[in-house]
Amino acid sequence: MNPRVLMLGWEYPPYINGGLGVATTGLAAALGEMTPLQLIVPRAQVDLNPHAFDLIGLNQQKKRWVSQKKYRDKIIEEKLRKVKLSYVDVDLQGYEIEPKILRKPIQTESFFTVKRVVREAYVENVEVVEEQEGFQLSQNYGKNLVEKVTEYGEWVREIVRDQDFDLIHAHDWMTFLAGLELKALYDKPLVLHIHSLTYDRQGPEARGWVYELERHAMSQADIVIPVSRYTANIITQYYGISPHKLSPVYNGIAPQEPYRTPKPFKERLVVFLGRITGQKGPEYFYQAAKKLLVRDPNVRFVVAGKGDLIDPMIRQTAKDRLGDRIHFTGFMEPDRVTDMLSMADLYIMSSVSEPFGLSALEAAQMDVPCIISETSGVAEVLPHAIQVDYAKTDTMARMMYALLHDREWRHRITQGQQADLKHLTWTKSAKEVMQIYQQLLNPNSATRAAQPA
Repeated sequence: MNPRVLMLGWEYPPYINGGLGVATTGLAAALGEMTPLQLIVPRAQVDLNPHAFDLIGLNQQKKRWVSQKKYRDKIIEEKLRKVKLSYVDVDLQGYEIEPKILRKPIQTESFFTVKRVVREAYVENVEVVEEQEGFQLSQNYGKNLVEKVTEYGEWVREIVRDQDFDLIHAHDWMTFLAGLELKALYDKPLVLHIHSLTYDRQGPEARGWVYELERHAMSQADIVIPVSRYTANIITQYYGISPHKLSPVYNGIAPQEPYRTPKPFKERLVVFLGRITGQKGPEYFYQAAKKLLVRDPNVRFVVAGKGDLIDPMIRQTAKDRLGDRIHFTGFMEPDRVTDMLSMADLYIMSSVSEPFGLSALEAAQMDVPCIISETSGVAEVLPHAIQVDYAKTDTMARMMYALLHDREWRHRITQGQQADLKHLTWTKSAKEVMQIYQQLLNPNSATRAAQPA
C-alpha cells in the first residue's frame, strides 16, 4: 500500500524566491503520480493546483477553534519535554538577505515545548467557531520570519487535526518546527529535505537560532534527504548527524526544448543567475568579468537576481564605469529567465557554497555552456560543465574567454551537458524518495537508498 504523505513547504509558484519552490513543486508533482500526497504551503493560488496532489495554501484557509461542552477527559499518559537552545540575535531574512550576526552575548531560551497527551475522551455538542481568515504572509522572507514560521506550525496543526497520513516530509528549516510538532503529536516518521543550510549562507563558523533548529530537527528526524553528497558531507561534518541517517537525492528538471533568441546587441552575453548574496559569490563573478573585459571588451554581462549585495555591486560598477557592460535586472520570472538564457553565450555560477544549483541545469538545458563552482552539488551531476575554484578569478576569466572564442569546445561542452541531463528527471528523484518512504514504513522489505561517501 502506498503511503499517505503530508508534505510541508514554504514556497510554491508564483510565490517563489529561488530553487526551493521549484524543487518542492517538481518533486511533489512527480510523487503525486505515485502516492497520495498533500502539500501545505503558506501561499498558493487555486487555479494553479496541478491536480496530481492535494495543494493547500494557508492563505485560502480559515483558522478555527473548537468550543466544547459536556467534555470528559481522562489522561492516561503525559510526557512534557522542553528543548533549550543557545543562540545569538540575528537579523533573519531567510534566503533573500543573509543573516547579520550581532555582537551580543549568547543567550539561552526555552525554544519550544513538546507535549504529548494520550487520552480517553467523550465529547458532545461541539461548536466550531471561525477565528481568522487566511494565513497572512506578504513575502516569503521578511523581518517577521521567525514569527511567521511559528504561526505556520500552528496553522498546519489545525489543518491536519482530523486527517490521516503515514509520514511527514518537510522542506527546509521554515517547516521544521511544524514537522517536529506533528511527529511528537502523531508519532509519525519525519523526513527532512535539505535544500540549503545556515552553513551555506554563513560559512563554517555559522551558529544561531536557525542553525540550532536545523541541527536539532535533523537529530530528531527519521531520515534526512540532502540534495547532494556535498551537502550530506556538510551535515555530517558541521552538524554532527550520523551518515547512516542521510539519503541524498538529486534534484530533477522539467523538460525544456532549447531555442535561440537573437540578441538586441552584437556583443557576446555572459549570465549570472541567483541571489545577490555572499553565498552565491557575485563579487568573484564581478572580478572575473572585469578581467575578461580587459582582454575582450566585446562582452556584456547580466546579473539576474536580488539580494543584500546588489546595491554595493551597482555602485562599484558605476565607480568602475562598467555600467554599459554589466547589467543588473533584479528578480526575473521563470519565463523571462528562459528567454534570457536563450540569448546567452555562457553561464557562470561562482557560488561559495551551493547545495545544488538548479539554475545551472536550466542553462545547460538551453544549450548554454556552464562554468560552475567546485563547491556545489550540481557539479556531481553535470560533469561536462567546466568546474572552477570560485576564488580563482584569473582562472575563471581564462575559461570564459576560451569558451566564448572556441566554437568546437563550446559544442563539446553543450553536447556533454545534454547527455548529463538525461539522467535528471523529477520522476527519477520521486522514485528514490519513494524507496526511502518504503524503507521507513517497511524496514524489512525495502532497500535503503545509497549512502553518502
